[in-house]
This record gives sequence, C-alpha cells and structure tokens, in this order.
Amino acid sequence: MSKKLVQIGRREHRIVYESEGDIPLLDMELPRPIESLHQIEITSRCNLRCVYCPSPNLGRPKVDMSEDHFMRAMEWVSYLVKRGTQIELNLAGIGESTLHPDFVRFVAIARETVGPDIAVTLATNGITMTEELARKLAPSRPSLWVSLHRPEKAGPAIQILKKHGLYIGSSSHPATEGNSWAGQVEWEDTQTFSSACQWIRNGFAMAMADGRVTSCCIDASGSGVIGHLDDAVPTVKTRPYNLCKTCHQHIRIKGVNQRGT
Repeated sequence: MSKKLVQIGRREHRIVYESEGDIPLLDMELPRPIESLHQIEITSRCNLRCVYCPSPNLGRPKVDMSEDHFMRAMEWVSYLVKRGTQIELNLAGIGESTLHPDFVRFVAIARETVGPDIAVTLATNGITMTEELARKLAPSRPSLWVSLHRPEKAGPAIQILKKHGLYIGSSSHPATEGNSWAGQVEWEDTQTFSSACQWIRNGFAMAMADGRVTSCCIDASGSGVIGHLDDAVPTVKTRPYNLCKTCHQHIRIKGVNQRGT
C-alpha cells in the first residue's frame, strides 16, 4: 500500500493515499459517538470574500460565538479530554477567528481547559495580526497556520508569529490542492491524492458559532447539524450527511454508500 504522512497541527495523524481503494475499510456502527469536538468556530464572520471559500455566501447568520456557548463548548472539550479522545483543539471554522472581540481570552480559556500537552491550533489570514496581539497570545501557546490569501498581509504576519513562537505553517491549498468544498463553490478539484475522512471515521464534530454542532468543518449552511452545545455529549452522534456524496474525502466505512450510486 502506498501512502504518505501529512502533518496536521503538531501531530502526524492524517494519512493520505494514492487511491481510494488503498484507504482501510472500517467496520463500525453508525451513527457513532463524538470522540472530539475537533473545531470550535468562534466566529462565522470574515474580513475577506475569497471566491474559493463558501464564507461570502454562507447560508447562515454571520455571528460571533457567545460566551455562554463557548463555555458550554469547553465543557464538551473537558469531558472528551478526560475520556482521552480529544487530542487537538482547533479554534476556527468558516470565519476569521481573530475578529472575535474575546479572541485572546477564549484562546487562554481553551489552553487552561485542555492543559499543557494538547495542541490548540487555528488558521488565520493574518490581516489583523500585530505584535501586540501576538504578545497577548504567546502565554497560551497556540499554533497558528497562516493562509496565503493576501500575501502582503500574510508575509508580515508569519514573521510576527515566528518571533513569538506561534507559527506552525502556511496554507496555499486553493492553488496547490484545490477542492470545491463538496460542490459548495465553483473551484477546480486539483488534489492528486486520496484522503480518508477524519470527521466521520474518527468521530470528530465542530461547534458552529451559533451553538449548533455539525458533522464536519466544511458544513457552510448547517445541513449536517447533529445537535447543540446545550445537549449532553453522549447523546450527540455523528453520521454521513448530504455533503459526503460530493466531498473530496472518502468515508470508506463498511455498509456506507458515500456517493449514493
């Protein structure tokens, strides 16, 4: 079997393959329990309108996550950390996280919740990154990816983050590994490898900015919602949904006809 490792955050836990048939076929019961609140979308607002992103036409309100919802998300994360299944926490969704008025404080709360050994990550376009913001973030030790949407902003942001030990990498995926967000945007699919869906296979979920919980991070409209942060974690289960049919990632679970053919 031919495969290669792609580093995600600080952990090499995503394996990609040359073909879909190389991806191991899992035998599991669906719907399945949530193992990780992998992403928390602290805001669904963005300061860009990139044509290869569903953000400009999101299909749901663009809001900042309330403190009540964020603290409920932290209760979920704490529960999953204690179970040993939350191995990373990403504080981003379909929005620019640095726009949240309580961004720095939320990052600090997240670090306190997960402890010193679990990675707290997020992606930013770098537009709002300053020396002052980086200094405030530094004690919480988040790891930031910088998306190269605006090179004239991303470049200085990368240098600032490097200076404070917060930079982990940059992303040029729309140009180098393009995908259409499961058909939600008009963009060419140029990814040359096959990747196994982390979300359904691993029991990941994302908390949306309005407090709802969805099956995966590319759910722009909320069609994959499976619950709410006010629900008890064990009662919320994930399963394939409509975007899985056109997603560039592969579920490869026994008994699941992902493409609906």
